[in-house]
Amino acid sequence: MNDSQFYQLIDNLSQLTAYTIGRSIDNQFVLLQSKVSGHHARLIQCTPTSFVLEDLSSKNGSFVNDVRITRKVVDKQDKLRFADTVLTIDEMLASLTIEPTQAKPQPAPVASKAPAKTETNPLDFTHAFADLQQVYTQYPKLKKDCRNREKMIRTGSVILSSIVGISSVLSTGGGALPLLHIMSGAGLSMLVPTLCSTLLSTEEKLEVIEKEYREKYRCPNPACRDPFGTREWELLVQQKSCRRCQAIWVN
Repeated sequence: MNDSQFYQLIDNLSQLTAYTIGRSIDNQFVLLQSKVSGHHARLIQCTPTSFVLEDLSSKNGSFVNDVRITRKVVDKQDKLRFADTVLTIDEMLASLTIEPTQAKPQPAPVASKAPAKTETNPLDFTHAFADLQQVYTQYPKLKKDCRNREKMIRTGSVILSSIVGISSVLSTGGGALPLLHIMSGAGLSMLVPTLCSTLLSTEEKLEVIEKEYREKYRCPNPACRDPFGTREWELLVQQKSCRRCQAIWVN
């Protein structure tokens, strides 16, 4: 796969999913309420947790946490209201009809000797902490380059090449789902399609980057999740453990 093919792949991935909301039956989210306009609003999915809500010049307005908006970056914690109808993003996504897929038969498992159990320290988060280095190093680069779409595509190509390698992309046939699955666990690389999209303004892209960075750059202990903010990753390495929950970051 040459550079132009890789750029085309990223360009294809940057076509973000958008859902329309309204009273008309041709919307993805149909709200059968008299105060809801025929085509009331649009919800653009940027990441699994970040979205952009856009009001489509509705008569009675779209609201986020009871504040009327024209267009706003939102997440699953926000309360959305269309005229008098209140919904969460989870409720809206759950209403989508998903066609079931036919499960392929799996070969019978071959009996094997169970490996001996090893004692693990429940506070050992060294692997998860090491992964945060990518979050820290990618953050300023993505912020800088998201202002220029062509430059962002080139940056995305470099990031994805370093993460998955050309051979990995070829092995999936360049398919979007396998590649996005790989990207989702590699720092902030999952943001590349969103940052290459033409559906978002620069300010919205910067807000999405900030949201995802704040969500990921934290103590990896799920019971703690203490935010690291602007603390340098190298200084956290020297600290070696979380002073709040005693999670081990570096042995």
